[in-house]
Amino acid sequence: METLSKIKKANIVITSDLKRSIDSAKLLNLHGKYITDPLFREVEIPANISSLKGLTFKPATWSVISRLLWFCGYSRDCESLIHARVRAEKAANVLVEYAKEHTNVVLVGHGFFNMLIAKELRKMGFRGRRKTNSRHWGITTFSLG
Repeated sequence: METLSKIKKANIVITSDLKRSIDSAKLLNLHGKYITDPLFREVEIPANISSLKGLTFKPATWSVISRLLWFCGYSRDCESLIHARVRAEKAANVLVEYAKEHTNVVLVGHGFFNMLIAKELRKMGFRGRRKTNSRHWGITTFSLG
């Protein structure tokens, strides 16, 4: 598995502060150290969509509807897209600083926020796959130059 190969070569592993990220890091990086930082937490989706009361959908459908509304600017009780992009820029800068110090860095993060970070890394001149891998334990590698 490519993910295990990359994580074994990492000099530092970073996770969000969500349990699923920390647990994944522990499973993938059995004996290594990791740093937990809420900066890398997944972007929430709006849960309070009171204007759509009475509609019945499966949870997965509600997630899609909520994310689409979020993209359109609805962010009641959660972080807005604008704020998430600012946080992603900060997260990308933090990853670059870790990379300067440790060379090989792995982030055990979350799909959507990872995509926002990837966009920021590309703006900074990093190269990587155009579409980030959003599969469970999937990996996308970035390098400078």
